[in-house]
Amino acid sequence: MHIQTFITLTVILLCDAKLPRQKETYQINELPANPTQNAAAQRLLQFDRKTKTTSKIVDQYKVRNRRNVFDSKSYESGLIWAHSERLDESGDVVIRWVNSDSSITFRVEAKTKGYIGIGFNSRRNMRGADLVVAWVDDRNGNAQILDCHGPEIDNIAVADEVQNYELISGYQNETHTTIEFRRQLDTCDRQDFLIGDDTTQVLWALGPDGSDGELPKHVHSGSRPLRLLLPVPKPESIPLRHWDVRLFNLTIPHDMATLFWCKIFKAPDLPMKHHIVGYQPLIDSRPIRNGRPILEKNSLSPVHHMVMYECAEDLDKQMWNDWAESDGEFGPMRPREWASCVTPIAAWAMGSKGEFLPENVGIPLGEKGGVSYYMLEVHYDNQALHEVLDSSGIRIHYTPSLRAHDAALLGSGIGVSALHVIPPKQRQYRTVGICSPECSTNTMPEEGINIVSVLLHAHGQARKISLKHIRGNEELPRISEENSYDVHYQQSRIVPGGRKFLRGDTLITECTYDSTARDKPILGGYSVLQEMCLSFVLYYPRTELAGCYSMPPVQEFFETFGVKEFYGISMVQVENLFFSSGSLDNLPPQLELDFKQQQRAEETAVQGDDQGVGLLKELLIKEPPEFRNKTFIAHLNEMPWSESLLTEQIEKTLYRGTHMTFCKKRDDTWGAPIEIQNFPNFTELQNNETADKTCHYKSVKLPSVTTPNIANTINLSRFTLTALTAIQILYIMR
Repeated sequence: MHIQTFITLTVILLCDAKLPRQKETYQINELPANPTQNAAAQRLLQFDRKTKTTSKIVDQYKVRNRRNVFDSKSYESGLIWAHSERLDESGDVVIRWVNSDSSITFRVEAKTKGYIGIGFNSRRNMRGADLVVAWVDDRNGNAQILDCHGPEIDNIAVADEVQNYELISGYQNETHTTIEFRRQLDTCDRQDFLIGDDTTQVLWALGPDGSDGELPKHVHSGSRPLRLLLPVPKPESIPLRHWDVRLFNLTIPHDMATLFWCKIFKAPDLPMKHHIVGYQPLIDSRPIRNGRPILEKNSLSPVHHMVMYECAEDLDKQMWNDWAESDGEFGPMRPREWASCVTPIAAWAMGSKGEFLPENVGIPLGEKGGVSYYMLEVHYDNQALHEVLDSSGIRIHYTPSLRAHDAALLGSGIGVSALHVIPPKQRQYRTVGICSPECSTNTMPEEGINIVSVLLHAHGQARKISLKHIRGNEELPRISEENSYDVHYQQSRIVPGGRKFLRGDTLITECTYDSTARDKPILGGYSVLQEMCLSFVLYYPRTELAGCYSMPPVQEFFETFGVKEFYGISMVQVENLFFSSGSLDNLPPQLELDFKQQQRAEETAVQGDDQGVGLLKELLIKEPPEFRNKTFIAHLNEMPWSESLLTEQIEKTLYRGTHMTFCKKRDDTWGAPIEIQNFPNFTELQNNETADKTCHYKSVKLPSVTTPNIANTINLSRFTLTALTAIQILYIMR
């Protein structure tokens, strides 16, 4: 639970005009003489008008005595709730909901006899949030509700000019308050949050017992990222079995900030082909205290994400059987043969509950219809440097009742390496990974494939991710898109109606990052201090394609940052190193010695598989003279990143310049030759502005959901109211 959230949600109490925040105000046309204060004064005037509006609305609410009030003793909605989530770790606040095409209905059950505050926002605070405050009057048992919002200029709650929430029911027992309410997904009210496909930060706050209508300081608060418009889960009516693919008592050392661990598993011995139809995470992490693992309430697991891969068939069964019996290997040290495990089967990341596949698709399992061996790759984020005993993994659900289609997962996006660079101090910096038309042409059937769902994955600096679909010279509607990405909530997304992807089409995974909090460039890699930009695409029918990625061509990458030559190593050798995931096999002897010495001298916590970061620390620049005798990392760190001319040119060059594309098949062979290609030329899809064009920003009256013959029905009345040159110039200017 975030301390900041506790602080920022404190003032949800101010929905009642009894407790308005008093500030100095100015009369109209009486701005301060100093013009630099005018903007601040205007904000104060605006705030003053809002507090007066709040007082007016709440006064009218009191006169009516029961505005949006419900007698809880006479009515219960009886709705069937499609989704349910805990908003806090202990389960004291539970939210349930169900939505139609135009509206959404909520039920909140909270351990309080005071008020309940619920908010919806794209960020974890009240500024700009849509807020609703509800309680059950202790005197008469009537439920009451008030529609509020958080102004952008302060962490307060202000009553909306138009009340767009409809109270359905509310009641209270000895320990809990339960409220049911409804609203339109898009109320056409600028003071309300538009509920759509993006992740929503659901804020909550609980008032102390007896805080009916008084709304004093809350006693508990927090937030939880959720996607509210999810497909209704369908219970399985077929026999299901499960296979637990998990590690056993792996000790995560206290000096490993990032750890990748891989283990081989042998498939269940099945007499016929079965279908994998879903998977769920198995998180079992126990902190080690005084040499003993303990069960600790609210202890955070260091498991960051897990991917299960198919391994290509190998004639040496005994070798793979031995590996399956072993405890596994540290990622960068795993046997070379494990590189054949490239086809993702299940991909889980923080916040996900796993996934059950649509009823018409399943992933083949077993030697008779699938493959014999699988690899589980677990990424641990242990920045807190704790010693932990871990037995986490994935539970695979499978069935002998075969689905209509064999499905598969395809990994796409930016190849994970240190050549993926995000400059610091950038509000919106974009990078892209391309799945080339040559790859889809060479690996897909003539009729193409059908995309079912997508898991979008990046790390903490990502704010937006989208999977774009290009056909010819035209961009089609986005396959999947997240405009409020939260690294702590990475749930796969069903593609409504599916998407037909044809041979010759192109996939583009685009990530937008906010690096304003970082002082140095962020490099691509597996550590949470590094970044990724990936899409895991579930599709059918199953093909030989396993992965389709791109990365900047090595020489063009270094030239983008003004570097033409290094001491002791050619660009071709550097390129080979990145192709081999940072292996030192092709490194010149002296540079290899320096690199190993640097690794031993590193005093910070080990970050695991750095995907070339260590190499960039050792590459010594020879040309041009302006940067001579600097390591490439030192050069990156010293660049004038505050100069927008520089960062804009680098973004443009790496985004719309050339890309080296990779197309990997399930048997670990290339599905298409490695090529350097220009960024595809296409007409970009324009944003949909339909909502702004059709909304008049006023109340949208909801049809009543109550029964006509019930007394005390809801009152629905509404209130209206070129890069190298640029780098050299900037260095000279300094």
